[in-house]
Amino acid sequence: MRIAQVAPFFYPHAGGVESHVRTLATELARQGHEVTVVTARYRRDLPPAEEKDGYRIVRSRSAGVVFNTPIDFGTGRALRTVRADVAHLHYPPPLTSFFAARSLDASRVPICLTYHCDLFLPGWSGRALSGLYERAFLPPTLARARRIIVHTRSYGGTSAVLRGRPLDIIPSIVDLDRFRPGLDASPLRGELRLDGRRVIAFTGRLVPHKGVDVIVRALAELPSEAVLLVIGAGPRLPELVNLSARMGLGDRVRFCPAVTDDELPRYLALAEMFVFPSQNRLEGFGLAAAEAMAMGLPVIVADVPGVREIIEDRREGLLTEPLIAADVARKVRLLLDDPALARRMGAAARRRAEERYGLPTVAGQLIRLYEALAAAG
Repeated sequence: MRIAQVAPFFYPHAGGVESHVRTLATELARQGHEVTVVTARYRRDLPPAEEKDGYRIVRSRSAGVVFNTPIDFGTGRALRTVRADVAHLHYPPPLTSFFAARSLDASRVPICLTYHCDLFLPGWSGRALSGLYERAFLPPTLARARRIIVHTRSYGGTSAVLRGRPLDIIPSIVDLDRFRPGLDASPLRGELRLDGRRVIAFTGRLVPHKGVDVIVRALAELPSEAVLLVIGAGPRLPELVNLSARMGLGDRVRFCPAVTDDELPRYLALAEMFVFPSQNRLEGFGLAAAEAMAMGLPVIVADVPGVREIIEDRREGLLTEPLIAADVARKVRLLLDDPALARRMGAAARRRAEERYGLPTVAGQLIRLYEALAAAG
């Protein structure tokens, strides 16, 4: 089957949607499908086209990036060069899927769309623009999609945009061979001065909605041997470094902003638990937490729609009140004080990742959806 994946950003841009599309494209190509990823050429030094891991990347010219959104007028032209039996659009950021859907409207290529999360742009101007987009541009985009995918039922059911629409529930995807228990991270442990320390991990872009400041504040209430490993980069990094220093936690927080995708599993292998306190609807699933589960780590996640659905509370991990550092500290301490409980939850987390989030499971669900779309014509 010829499959076009349309994503606003893609490798080397880092993020959950980008990781999801990259893992999916690699697996579909491995299974023998002809896969093309159409994305924005958001940096001039990126090639317009290249082959990677068995699939093709086509980058359309972008007029710039505003509010972390590629102004991607070239998506339609790029798609017209791609032969596809089905097109899978990924939203948000918003404009790429709109231009893609409009371009495909005149063709016979069926469209499905994964709605990764609600749109949120900061500030009064951001709210005005997102409101305008959701009223004027998003409805025709969704109308052109024959199937709309969300990662969790709770997120789809609580989205004002999606309420009342038929939805396919298909989770995000994890490479269980890359993210697995038992990886040797002993050289890193010495390099990061973690010998004798109890390591709590977070990974993700350092942006406000991820709530990393909440973990830093929780760390102040935990025993001194507890260390926070922050894996990721982003605009909030300087602020988080300063917060750690002001709270006297400079020696207990390890910031690792330059970790590559290939290196990530070994960094996670340093930890005995994973904390993911995302605070709002910009987090529709929590792929980073699912990857930590695949590593065999118990996870502590915010009790918000979407994210809370990736675990069963007190089985694979614990739910925590969003924004409440004291509650995060209580949940972390529970696992620190009961290593046997943490091990049981970590083993259960790996089983759940294998059952629900692995490549064969998720790719199989999507391929069946693609086949149904192609057969319907």
